Amino acid sequence: MQVRLYPLVRGIASYVLPSTMFVRPGSGGSFSSEYCYSVWLRHLHYLIDNQIFGSVSDIRKVAEIGPGDSLGIGMSALYTGASSYFAFDVIEHANLNANLAINNELCNLFVNKTPIPNTLKQRNTAPKLPSYDFPSRYLSFKNEYYLQRKEEIKKSLQNVTGPTDLSIQYIVPWQNNIREDIKDIDLIFSQAVMEHVADIEFAYHEMYRWLRKGGVISHQVDFKTHEMTKEWNGHWFIGETMWDILAHGRKYPMNRLPLSAHVKMIERAGFTVKNIIPVQRENFLKGQSPKVPNVTFTEEDLVTSGALIQAVK
Repeated sequence: MQVRLYPLVRGIASYVLPSTMFVRPGSGGSFSSEYCYSVWLRHLHYLIDNQIFGSVSDIRKVAEIGPGDSLGIGMSALYTGASSYFAFDVIEHANLNANLAINNELCNLFVNKTPIPNTLKQRNTAPKLPSYDFPSRYLSFKNEYYLQRKEEIKKSLQNVTGPTDLSIQYIVPWQNNIREDIKDIDLIFSQAVMEHVADIEFAYHEMYRWLRKGGVISHQVDFKTHEMTKEWNGHWFIGETMWDILAHGRKYPMNRLPLSAHVKMIERAGFTVKNIIPVQRENFLKGQSPKVPNVTFTEEDLVTSGALIQAVK
C-alpha cells in the first residue's frame, strides 16, 4: 500500500497552518447540468424498473443528502414530477445564479429528450445502465409541462411567491436544523456522499424518521480511496495514526466503511434492502488485512469500489 505524497504533506502541514490553505474550492460534486441530469435519471431507472416505485407519480416529495455545488440533481427530480425538494448539506456551496443557469439547461435536456449522458466526461458516473436512451416509457410529459416547470423552479429558487405548489428548501448545516415538519418524504437520495458522513448510524436513522411508510432511500456510495493512496482500496489498510494525519487536512471526513457496514447500518435503522448494484475492481492488496477499527470486512467488500443501495421503510 502506497500513500500519496500530497495528502501526507497536507495532513502534516494542516496541524500548524490553516486548513483552508489546502482544500479545493467547491465540493467536486454536481458541477454541470449534464451531470445532474445523468445522475438523477440513473437513480430513477433503478427505482422504476425494479418496481421499487410504481411510477414517477409516486415520487412527489424528495430530499437529497449533500447536493454539493448546485441543486441540479434535485431540480431534475422536480422536472420528473416531484413537487417538493429538500437539499441537506453541511457546507453551503450552491449559489442562485449557478442554479438558475442549470435550471435553464436542464429544461432544454428534458424538452429535447436527451439520452442519458454517458460520454467521456461521464465515464466514471455510477450506477451504470443497460440503456442510456431517454426513458420515454415512464417520462411522457409534454414539452409545455417542462417549460412551465422551469418557471416554477425559477420562482422557488428566487423565493418568489406565485401560483405554484412547488417548493425548494436548502437546509445548511442539516444536522443543526432538524425540524419536525420534515416528514412523510417519498425518497431520500445521494451521490458519492455517504462515504463522507462521519456517523452513518445517526444519518440512516434520521432518514428513516423523515420518510413515510413505504418511502425509499437511494444512495450511490463511493468506497474508493479518494486519492489518499495509489491503490483504490489502500485507505482500508492504513493504521489509525497514519490515517489521522492523512484525514486531518481534508475538507470532508471519510468514514472508510465498506459496503457490508452500510448495509448493516441501513438494516439496523429499520429498512429493508431492495437493490444493490455494485461496482467491482480487483483487490491489489490480497493477503493483507484491513486496519479500520471495529469493522469486519467481507471478501466482497475488498473488491467493491462503489454501490447503489436502495432500501424501503
